[in-house]
Amino acid sequence: MRTWLAFLLFFGLGLAQYDLVVYGATPQGVTAAVAAAQEGLKVLLLEPGRGVGGVLTQGWLATLDLAKDKEGLLQRGLFLVFYRRIGEEASFDVKRAEEALLAMLREAGVELRLEAPLDRVEVDGGTVVALATPGGLFQAPYFVDATDTAELAFRAGAGFTLGREDTGLDRRSMAATLVFRLEGVPWGAVFLALNYEGQVRRTGAGAWGRSGWGFGELVRGYVPSDPSRYALRGLNLSRQDDGSLLVNALLLFGVEGADPFSLERLRLEAALEAERVVAYLRGKDPLLFGTAHLAGVAPSLYIRESRHLKALYRLKAEEVLLGRTFPDAVALGGYPLDGQVYFPGETPYLLGTPAPYGVPFRSLVPRELRNLLVVSQAAGFDSAAAFSARVVPLQMALGEAAGVAAALLRKAPQAGLTKVPLADFHELAASGQALEALRKRLAQRGARLSSPEGGRVEAERPGYREAVALLRRGLFAGPYYLKGSLGLSEPVLLGDFLANLEHYYRAKGPEERLRVVLKARELFREELQKPLKRLTLNQLLQALGEGRLSGADPVTRGEAALLLYRLLP
Repeated sequence: MRTWLAFLLFFGLGLAQYDLVVYGATPQGVTAAVAAAQEGLKVLLLEPGRGVGGVLTQGWLATLDLAKDKEGLLQRGLFLVFYRRIGEEASFDVKRAEEALLAMLREAGVELRLEAPLDRVEVDGGTVVALATPGGLFQAPYFVDATDTAELAFRAGAGFTLGREDTGLDRRSMAATLVFRLEGVPWGAVFLALNYEGQVRRTGAGAWGRSGWGFGELVRGYVPSDPSRYALRGLNLSRQDDGSLLVNALLLFGVEGADPFSLERLRLEAALEAERVVAYLRGKDPLLFGTAHLAGVAPSLYIRESRHLKALYRLKAEEVLLGRTFPDAVALGGYPLDGQVYFPGETPYLLGTPAPYGVPFRSLVPRELRNLLVVSQAAGFDSAAAFSARVVPLQMALGEAAGVAAALLRKAPQAGLTKVPLADFHELAASGQALEALRKRLAQRGARLSSPEGGRVEAERPGYREAVALLRRGLFAGPYYLKGSLGLSEPVLLGDFLANLEHYYRAKGPEERLRVVLKARELFREELQKPLKRLTLNQLLQALGEGRLSGADPVTRGEAALLLYRLLP
């Protein structure tokens, strides 16, 4: 009976309530629903929480991670519509963002249901037949899971890795964040202080428009109530229309699962820590924060990482960094391979800045499920690749692609898009003609699928194979200015070399080696952004109980790759 029901749903013989059901009113869920509705489908958008906008409006991540090339923004289409409505700045007012997303849904005719958590999923032979919420049972021939944790796909039987399991280091996920709101902070004084810190003291801090970032030294003295659970990083600030500041700085560790009840408990506990943080800031710098008070915390945590889909294709870190294109690419990415820490006190992860890269349609398609797409940071990206691919603008572009893909299947071949009927996303992914039609329609909608800028592959250089293997594990750090290249002939920076060792030894030990590396960071603090000298390298190797490395200065990144590959099994 179930097989027959699935057959009827697929071929549209009247039992389906909707053409497409999107689960998760995240930014990418909104663009998936809007795109499908604009293409003529009857679309239902279900959201387990109380509002639309996900991490932007419920997690209060009020700064967009933008990526550009010489032609401008890499993501356009519906993302550009949203970007213009919020003021065309990196930072934005969260209320205005939610209003913009709601307007887009309303204008497209999408049916929206809030507070609709998932009760169960009906699956038959790799086909999602229906999903149930407290509000009812919803059927459709196609589904999109746009939740940050891919909850629908997981419960339907799709395969995943957890956290950075694919690296072999452990199964940890990047730290989560509780964003909090400050009132009573003099923005003009903060603006000047951050630009002084960045331009005069060269700390990397700064402020522009609504955005501010820095105060790394200010927060360094903060002692959390539980150092194993919380840490305070440099402040990322977003000024709101009412003059308040949203602060992205309080890190939470051990948020490995995706259970909504445990996440809410952790959020409430972290709210108490936010009060301690504000008290610390008031006492540490009374001129800037003496009149500040905590005006609330975000309705939900900012979850950077949870699951990673075992898709038809998993995007790899070197494909991101070197700007690989794919014949089935449905969006462009280009944000730096910038990862948050996994342990308190750890050096942040930075693997370089990618050349613009394509995200293949296959990365959205679960191996086990034929009529469902996953569009979020939990899609088919290796954990290191997700350092870049997880960001909201790219996810919104992928959401639009998912919505158009569902419309293409629902309307073909009646619309002349394919010569033969295509039943599901697996068949679409295998059809060159259908993928060409999908990409053509996305381009017509304003999406960018190519860039004049490309990466530089150095496969002939010594250390290339080892560098790629390390990069996939997040263990081949590179500076922001190293774009689209492994830079194997470039000098390796001391800080980057030490970061790779630190990341490995924190996860795998031994602790004695980690102590050596951390002491080196302390002793050579002023040299971290300078090329690694061979004398310093050999002193470090001797302290680690390793043999010397012969040769002259500078120590190249290729040499470092060969050495690290041996040191970090």
